[in-house]
Amino acid sequence: MGRRKIELCQWLRLRWSSARNAWARNYCACIAQRPLRLSGGSTILHQMRRMLLPVAALLLSDALLLIGHGLQLTLLPVSAELLGFSAGQIGMMGSTYYLGFVSGCILTPLLVRRVGHIRSFAILATSYSALILLFYAFPVLLVWLFLRFTVGLAISGLYMTIESWLSERSTSETRGTILSVYVVINMSMTMVGQQMLNLSDPLGQTLFIVISVLLSLALIPVCLTTALAPAPIHTVRIDLRKVWNLSQVGVAGAIATGLVTGAFWSLGPLYAREIGLDTQALTMFLSVVVLGGAIFQLPIGRLSDRYDRRLVLFYTAILGVVLSALLAIIPGLDSWGLAVLAFFWGGCVMTQYAISLAHANDRAAPEDFVMVGSVMLLSMGVFSALGSVIAAFFMQWFGPRGLFLFSVICLSGFAFAIAARRRVHVLPVHDETEPFRAVAGATTPMSLELDPRNEEVDEDAESEYEQEQVYEDEAEDIDSSTQ
Repeated sequence: MGRRKIELCQWLRLRWSSARNAWARNYCACIAQRPLRLSGGSTILHQMRRMLLPVAALLLSDALLLIGHGLQLTLLPVSAELLGFSAGQIGMMGSTYYLGFVSGCILTPLLVRRVGHIRSFAILATSYSALILLFYAFPVLLVWLFLRFTVGLAISGLYMTIESWLSERSTSETRGTILSVYVVINMSMTMVGQQMLNLSDPLGQTLFIVISVLLSLALIPVCLTTALAPAPIHTVRIDLRKVWNLSQVGVAGAIATGLVTGAFWSLGPLYAREIGLDTQALTMFLSVVVLGGAIFQLPIGRLSDRYDRRLVLFYTAILGVVLSALLAIIPGLDSWGLAVLAFFWGGCVMTQYAISLAHANDRAAPEDFVMVGSVMLLSMGVFSALGSVIAAFFMQWFGPRGLFLFSVICLSGFAFAIAARRRVHVLPVHDETEPFRAVAGATTPMSLELDPRNEEVDEDAESEYEQEQVYEDEAEDIDSSTQ
């Protein structure tokens, strides 16, 4: 009996020793794999630096590009108004810009296939830089219409080149973070560019030269990068009928957002000038709209994850109608009161495209995300061109308040369409909704490649293919053994 106790004690001691050693090995391995946490969040900074270093040159070029582009979006309408162009003519300029943007989404892949990403970026940035100077040299309507079209084409191509490169250099673990950084850069640098309008007279040559210099500087980081260029951009398949059948509310949201935001970016500076704002108040008015869209995008998106996205779109549209009506009918608002209304207006209107896209993706198969997003973006671009012209006529008929009266009509129609659709269509199952992801406004279809879910689709397809190969090999072994 005593001998058995001794053997049992020895066995327990050995088991404890082996378990302790295994635990120690696992602990040491975890410590070796986990970076040392120092004060000040150095671990997070180290991870961010390691994640963003491969795309740092692209992001720097994107920041310089967006500063110049943000200044251009504000400068050209203001200069056009000071040169004596009518609201209808300025609206036509905005329309040709968006038509050029849509054309660039279609034509840029052909250029990239021919000369590659770096040369394409250099060609488009140099062209954009030269075109800006031509605006100052030839203040003629037909020339400006042509130049606005080519600027839209150039910036669309630049967006596609950067976004496809970012997608190629990111992984499923880093793509979400890179997309978030890209969104922040786009919005913040656009606001910086808008504020640069205060540096000089909009009719002088200084601001045009500043834009040209910024666009030229954006070439340097891309041309100096040692990273390999990505594969050529593939042509995106377009199936409008399929997307419409998948989500009528989503497509309607892209249309309504295109009409309202296209009109605002083309004629917002003109509205601010006609109500008597000076240059500083004008730039603040435009910037707080962008700021409102940036701040409210994530909270409203998370709200749409918890409730029916159509309800979120409906109530934001109704609130947008109320704010648009206040901006249209309240006379004599001071600059701060106008800024508050504009901030919340941007929070309602500038977030609707992202929610509409999320709603459309809820009903789409994962492999169709890029196709759905491409249709949504192109729909938004086409109706942005249309909205610029229609809103210009509203401003000619009703004065500056016509811009927001047009917004009232568009957002009211969108809210009515949502209400009518919900009466005949059942609520979506909550578990089937895809998590909301912030988007950088209306860029190009290549930004959709940055969605981490596309990587998951590729991995699932690869695993299914490997599993099928295993089944085929096993079937062949069985057949050979039978023979």
